[in-house]
Amino acid sequence: MSGNWSRPAQPARARQSGYATRTRLAAAVAALTAATVGCTAVTDASASTASGSGAIAVGNAGWRTIFSDHFTGRAGSRADSKWTYDTGTGYNGSGCPAEWGTGEVESGTTAAANVHQDGHGHLLIRPVRSGGRWTSGRIETVSAKFAAPVGGELRVTASIRQPAPAGGLGYWPAFWMLGAGFRASGAGTSGTMNCAKWPSVGEIDIMEDVNALTQLAGTLHCGTYPGGSCNEGTGLGSGLQPCAGCQIGYHAYSVVVNRTNTSSESITWYLDGRAYFTASENQVGAAAWKAAVDHEFFLILDVAIGGGFPDAVCGCTTPTTSTTSGAAIGVQSVTVSVR
Repeated sequence: MSGNWSRPAQPARARQSGYATRTRLAAAVAALTAATVGCTAVTDASASTASGSGAIAVGNAGWRTIFSDHFTGRAGSRADSKWTYDTGTGYNGSGCPAEWGTGEVESGTTAAANVHQDGHGHLLIRPVRSGGRWTSGRIETVSAKFAAPVGGELRVTASIRQPAPAGGLGYWPAFWMLGAGFRASGAGTSGTMNCAKWPSVGEIDIMEDVNALTQLAGTLHCGTYPGGSCNEGTGLGSGLQPCAGCQIGYHAYSVVVNRTNTSSESITWYLDGRAYFTASENQVGAAAWKAAVDHEFFLILDVAIGGGFPDAVCGCTTPTTSTTSGAAIGVQSVTVSVR
């Protein structure tokens, strides 16, 4: 979610990084409606296509799980100790702007009203409006040790049901990754961040949707801002793609970072096991790729309200008076594997 390709000019999804005000506006619109510069749309007939099952697809042969959470806590309980909560409206640290650098209007809390397990194997993150003020939830993994091994692959997958508000303008759910070098000390808002390292430190947006459009986008952020190898603050991405049924049931959103050939590495995005976009080292250059991809990451889940990405897509200022409070993203599982 940081400010990725569809966000304002800096950290597109880097909403966490908060560096560039997410108000990317015109650039975002272009990115939203079409694949971004250098995008490669792909299909993968060999991948599992269990559409709508929420299953962890993308073929399981040889994968070894290094992290998983299936949210089996009691109803109303917090996210477990694998996660830390991001509170307020931005990180602490060097170059860290307000509003996560994206222009979103919500404030993150630890309240169960915003983040809780439902007792049926799901984590819910729910934006709530009260007295004209929005609160929501944003959590990230305590661990920042998720990396593709040299000569191997990293797969990150979450089974997610997107929010389905009656009035969706301003909704911005996301599942994404930031390079471990973004953290100076600690994790999340309880620690200190190197926000000025975005986008060179790397951001991989696994799933984003805005304005409850029943779509998704995948994006890589890298290089320098503005412009650079990844065309920041737009990023190198798929643009918004159809995601039928994604607000009704759980679907598997995945990326695979492929380093099996270290001179020609790639990242491929999947929906229910079917590849829909690939970004390659050859597109951005070896130096920018290595800085952004060839290291460890941490994971983030959140639902933002308002900001550059949803504003750019609707050509309006979000949220509006018709934006519905209380529609949650549901997360059934998060799994990280290597091979």
